[in-house]
Amino acid sequence: MKPKVILLIYGSGGHKAQMERLLDRMVEKGAGNGLKFLSITESGASIKHPLVVENKEQPAFRNKYFSLANFLKIPQKYLNFFQCFLSIRKKYQVVAVISTGPGLAIPFSFLFKMVKAKIIFIETWSRFETQSYAGKVMYRLADRFYIQNRSLARFYPSAIYSGLL
Repeated sequence: MKPKVILLIYGSGGHKAQMERLLDRMVEKGAGNGLKFLSITESGASIKHPLVVENKEQPAFRNKYFSLANFLKIPQKYLNFFQCFLSIRKKYQVVAVISTGPGLAIPFSFLFKMVKAKIIFIETWSRFETQSYAGKVMYRLADRFYIQNRSLARFYPSAIYSGLL
């Protein structure tokens, strides 16, 4: 029987900081007992935490600064995502996906939702007046969608206000 894990998907910088705070709060509240986490992140942003059993690094889902070279790399990126998905499925049973962004969350959340994992997305704390690209997509895909700033309720009327991590 494969071990059950919760998949964490985050990027570098603020996304990583938010995920670290979420893990720390889970430990404080005692929710970490028996839970194991697997993380997927952008290259170089892995979290070292006792609850994280494995870190997988992937290339960014998209480059904000589009160029022809980035466009030509799209097939390889999707192949990498799919190979990573298959390797996780082979080794673990993912029961939920939690993401603080970025766009890297979109393909993995879509794939894991197809195999019945619950999807939780936390819109980044740096958004007050605009939606993130990942937020726009994940709002429709996630089972639970959290916002950290009340001003975002106008964009995400069904979102759950959580306050800052």
